Amino acid sequence: MPQFEYYNINFAKDDNSTQLVVRGEVTNKSDRDYNAVAIRVILFSNNIPIVSTVVVVNGLAKGRTKSFDKIIEELEYDEVSRSINRFDVCTESAY
Repeated sequence: MPQFEYYNINFAKDDNSTQLVVRGEVTNKSDRDYNAVAIRVILFSNNIPIVSTVVVVNGLAKGRTKSFDKIIEELEYDEVSRSINRFDVCTESAY
């Protein structure tokens, strides 16, 4: 059974645009390597979900940690950054 742990999840302004970007790290705690791991990230503004997106991390070997980031093109950082009060992260699939 896949076991992944998530660390350092944060959001910031994209360096090259005005969009919001989600960044973090995932560690494979399983006893096997995975070709791809799909991670669901949900951001909440005032406890209302405002975006749900999937980030794919390729080549996640057992015991390894990889960084990920995803630009959320539909959200402007300046418009939503102050109101984001929580997030959820879960594994969507792994193979």
